[in-house]
Amino acid sequence: MKKNKEIKKLVIDEFSSKNTQIFYIKKAESGLWKSEEKLIDKYFAKNSSILDIGCGTGRTTIALSKKGYSIIGIDITPKMIENAKKIAEEKKMNINYLIGDAVELDFLNESFDNALFSNQGWAQIPGSENRIKSLKEVYKVLKPGGIFIFTFHQRKLIGKYLFFWIWQWIRLYILKPLKFKVDELDFGDRFFKRESSGVDFKDKQYIHIASKKEVINQVGNAGFKIIYSGSGLSEHSGSKPIFIVCQK
Repeated sequence: MKKNKEIKKLVIDEFSSKNTQIFYIKKAESGLWKSEEKLIDKYFAKNSSILDIGCGTGRTTIALSKKGYSIIGIDITPKMIENAKKIAEEKKMNINYLIGDAVELDFLNESFDNALFSNQGWAQIPGSENRIKSLKEVYKVLKPGGIFIFTFHQRKLIGKYLFFWIWQWIRLYILKPLKFKVDELDFGDRFFKRESSGVDFKDKQYIHIASKKEVINQVGNAGFKIIYSGSGLSEHSGSKPIFIVCQK
């Protein structure tokens, strides 16, 4: 079984690879998804402050800065931050980018009006205890009444992935106790080869495909109140992730 640290390294290594960086440097120009922009315009007050978690090369950070928000972008992958800074410099934009881990946010309590964790970044945190910890960390750095928006892919047991989830259940709850090698930490973990626009990505990637009930419980455990949940189109991949808007 892989450990949290091994999966975390896998995620960082994949997002540091040359082809992945080329892909995300191009994506920095694409701006907000329509579904993101609709929710941000509705729930984030104008000219307020935002912590952009998992900012990558700045797709959301650049767009939000142009909208007049006071924004800090953080990402766990140093290469992402390195290229985000280069892009901002080329655009002559003064954006504060920092290397940062969502599980250990290095900011004072009640520092931000809002927080955003876009493009299923939250679901790429390995281990349920760490995903819950990240929600609690966001809660701490938000001001009272602060808004947090994030997305995840919803696990559906009925449909084309039925046999995949049955096999995973067998591996986790029957084979793992019998000491067979099982990489997944939690039911819902998935390791997959990313494919996009003919780009050859280096390694398999990790994501946790959660049930909606699981996420709702974890958000409540962190102290948040959910004020909106619904699906929206990801222009990044054409998929339909679930958006959660919650309030401190």
